This record gives sequence, C-alpha cells and structure tokens, in this order.
Amino acid sequence: MRAAVTICSTAFVTLGRAQASALGRPDLPIAVIAHPFGLRTREEVRGIAEQCVDDIARLVQEKRH
Repeated sequence: MRAAVTICSTAFVTLGRAQASALGRPDLPIAVIAHPFGLRTREEVRGIAEQCVDDIARLVQEKRH
C-alpha cells in the first residue's frame, strides 16, 4: 500500500479537502502549514518544515495501518 500526504497552507485547506473529495479521496490526509508561505525567508521555511515533519510522519503512519 502506498501512503500519500498533501501539504496545504491554512488558506487552502478547505479547497484541498474539497478537491480530494471530488477526486474520490475524501480521507486523504492533509498536513497544514501557516499562510502566507511565499514571502517567508529560507530560515522561516526551514522552521516550518521542521515543525511539520512530525505531523507528516504521523499522517503517513496512520494511513499505513
């Protein structure tokens, strides 16, 4: 079984969930990061990634079991 996780910023979570449902994957796990994302410094992006990695790992593990 393959595991997949989508990463969305807070501004796009509703859209991401709607799209997943429309594509037949309403249970697709979504890791959420703070918005806006595009104007952040490299260091801020690294910090966000470090905070998000545990959430992503947990979501992948949940889908595998």
